[in-house]
Amino acid sequence: MWVGGDDARQAWWVWCTLGLVVVGLGLSWPVPAHGWGLEAHVLINQAACTTVPEPLRRFFMRHRAFIGEHGKDPDTVLTSQNKEAERVHHWFDLSELDTFPFRAIPRNYEQALTKYGRERLQGAGRLPWRIADLYRRLVQAMRASDWKRVPLLAAHLGHYVADGHQPLHTTTNYDGQLTGNRGIHKRFEDEMIRRHFARYQDLAAFTQPAQRTADPVDFTFDFLTDSYVWVDNLLRADTLASRGIRGYHNAYYAALFVFAGRLAKLSMAQAATDLGSLWFSAWIEAGRPKVP
Repeated sequence: MWVGGDDARQAWWVWCTLGLVVVGLGLSWPVPAHGWGLEAHVLINQAACTTVPEPLRRFFMRHRAFIGEHGKDPDTVLTSQNKEAERVHHWFDLSELDTFPFRAIPRNYEQALTKYGRERLQGAGRLPWRIADLYRRLVQAMRASDWKRVPLLAAHLGHYVADGHQPLHTTTNYDGQLTGNRGIHKRFEDEMIRRHFARYQDLAAFTQPAQRTADPVDFTFDFLTDSYVWVDNLLRADTLASRGIRGYHNAYYAALFVFAGRLAKLSMAQAATDLGSLWFSAWIEAGRPKVP
């Protein structure tokens, strides 16, 4: 129905007000916590299954499809259920708490909480301790020979380990917003890989055999620090890929893949290797129980 006069002015103000509310909400939404695109998580978890030795290897390879598919859960099911309480498990902003090489950050959560306070530590993320929690639960399941629980725990553990190998999950400049690279987070971890997905199918060929690790938290801090080292390279790759190109279309993503495609592949392969090492270490800590 046509609206005129005072009714029209009133309707106009209503729509303007709604528009401002929507914009305000949009500006308040946090940046997505995804560490890699969903299908990249599948590839990483599946590649990790090839790194563990027998007798674990046969078990993990038998459940490889399940472990790969449920590597998506923290970004989908768990985030939908738990919202912000889940999101903070997906990153750890090393540069918010210390300077490289980050040795002053306590590895113990209670000590870190005492040093930084709950609000600051929550803002920096809880990734190392989420990994430690799932690792302990995996040890408990293996020790109890509860092998039905193992594939799901292993899959979820894989998600967070993979997130820790995404360089932008370790830095205050998580989306390039401080260096003129805004939006690089999603362009790198999701769209670039989606457009060149066939080039990542051989991920397992770039992994190394799983090794035992004594402390999952120390181990996590080590690979987080290694991942942080690549932040500047990734931001530089985005700057170079954008040079002389208007908008983020085919030419940009082709250039970004040239400059950062191998960085992504090696980071994903290292994630798979480190995940396999945590699975293997959990089995050893559980007392090397008989694998069904």
